[in-house]
Amino acid sequence: MTSGIVVLSVVMYLALLVPSAGLIVTRNRTLAGPPAVPGEPGLLEVAYLRGGPIRVVDTVIARMCEDGRVSVNSTGELKVERAAASNAVERALLARCGPDWGTKLYRLRVQLQFDAAVDGVSSSLVKCGLLTSPAAEAKWKRAADAQVCGLVVGGVIALGLLGVPAALPAAIVALVLLAGGIKLRRAYGPRPKPGLTPRGQEFTDRVGRTGPWSVRTSAEHPEGVAGVVAVHDTIGPEPDQPYLHQLRLAVRTRPATSTTAKRSKSAKAGKSSSSYYSCSSSSAGSSCSSASSCSSGSHHSGHSSCSSGSSCSSSSSSCGGSSCSS
Repeated sequence: MTSGIVVLSVVMYLALLVPSAGLIVTRNRTLAGPPAVPGEPGLLEVAYLRGGPIRVVDTVIARMCEDGRVSVNSTGELKVERAAASNAVERALLARCGPDWGTKLYRLRVQLQFDAAVDGVSSSLVKCGLLTSPAAEAKWKRAADAQVCGLVVGGVIALGLLGVPAALPAAIVALVLLAGGIKLRRAYGPRPKPGLTPRGQEFTDRVGRTGPWSVRTSAEHPEGVAGVVAVHDTIGPEPDQPYLHQLRLAVRTRPATSTTAKRSKSAKAGKSSSSYYSCSSSSAGSSCSSASSCSSGSHHSGHSSCSSGSSCSSSSSSCGGSSCSS
């Protein structure tokens, strides 16, 4: 072969092999995550793993209803009964209730899932190695794009060398590598959005199938009603709880358009006398503890006094002896 054909063959093989190897390494590093840390996820982290940001919101609402800090009436309006919060997500919920200490439940669910406090739960899971980080996922996507470019370059050169008798064996081998690279891209390509690491997937599956956290009744769950919601969603457990019924209705309710918002506003005066359900529960379960120290503020003062600290709760149940956040 001439020197030109040799150079083209070297470039062809490098384009086919090096980016593919880079894709494999990047994908494995992304899914591996950082080294494991002692302890297991707390209540809100379990909720995020099982159902994402919206499950975290539903869990917080259930916990605060369970201990009587908030209540939900028959028209689906949430009202603050006692302005006390034990983590950042609960503080964000209270902040979104406004000066009247009340808001529509379905609107609160939609807004709160995008709050920075819920993002903090995700960040904690990334540090634990249970969730992949957006930065690592972006690097994975760049590696996949580079591999596709390499396949295109290598494939074009291979097709060109097919017409050269002296380079025909090298071109055939390159086309075999091209087919393998395409299969590799399909198997090792990036996901549309950040997801669970294999370690996170294993924990998520296990917590829903075995152990005390897998039970579906609040009387037996270590975290009460909130724990059942975190693991199993609001469908099915505790049908006698009015606030869970309203949560189920809120799941099926879309945010109001400008027209329906006006109608809701005009009808609000007629609903002011609606009585609120009592959301306290006698079911067993430890309350969601936190590293932050929160004292109950006055209901009329419009704020709670909270010192800074970690928003990730530390579970006292057998599911997790300590929070995985740093």
